[in-house]
Amino acid sequence: MSNAYLDLLAYFGIGGAHPGGFNLTQSILEDESIQSNESVLEIGCGTGQTAAFLAEQFNCQVTAIDKHPIMIEKARERFKNNEIPVKVMEGDAQSLDFADDSFDFIIAESVIVFTDISKTLHELSRVLKSDGSMIIIEMTAEKSLPEELQKKACSLYGIKKIINEEEWIVHLQQAGFTRIELLNTPSELIQSEINDINQSENINENLYVLWDEHNYFIHRNYHYIGFRAFRCHLA
Repeated sequence: MSNAYLDLLAYFGIGGAHPGGFNLTQSILEDESIQSNESVLEIGCGTGQTAAFLAEQFNCQVTAIDKHPIMIEKARERFKNNEIPVKVMEGDAQSLDFADDSFDFIIAESVIVFTDISKTLHELSRVLKSDGSMIIIEMTAEKSLPEELQKKACSLYGIKKIINEEEWIVHLQQAGFTRIELLNTPSELIQSEINDINQSENINENLYVLWDEHNYFIHRNYHYIGFRAFRCHLA
């Protein structure tokens, strides 16, 4: 099923569109000790900004997947132009085409909320090695959302529900993650600076309207909706 907000990100080719932006990604990954012989998976890789950083920073084996064909095209363009050895492929986070225990490290930045959360987390648990780790950054309800606001968010972003921190932790536990660390990050879902864009030609005017709606929604409802970053382990 098509998602207009994800189409927006794809056609505008926005890197670091997730909460906190690429600066947050870099600050979080600075604390990771990924080895060059380790395998890394990024789901919902978008245009490949984080995957490229992982490959360059740690010289590790990076696999990047996304469900949107335009995102895949732009990620491949990035990796080719910069000669970065990232394996990029189209794939569904809810049904990963990888064997059990395939990856040492997994990262997902504002991806899981756009899927069936339980299905995706169980898949990530399945393909993560028992001694591996996973980092997720996800939109989170700061307090109980009025029904109309929840409906508006679901309509705007094409999601089922914005859940709170405790609900994220329950979902993670149910998927098999036993050690869940809440990373110390700003929680506000503010518009981060965008300086990585690979814009398509002939963008539908409706996507410009949607971008304005998104910015207005975030600005108006920042006290209801934020984000959390978790580091998760299976054992």
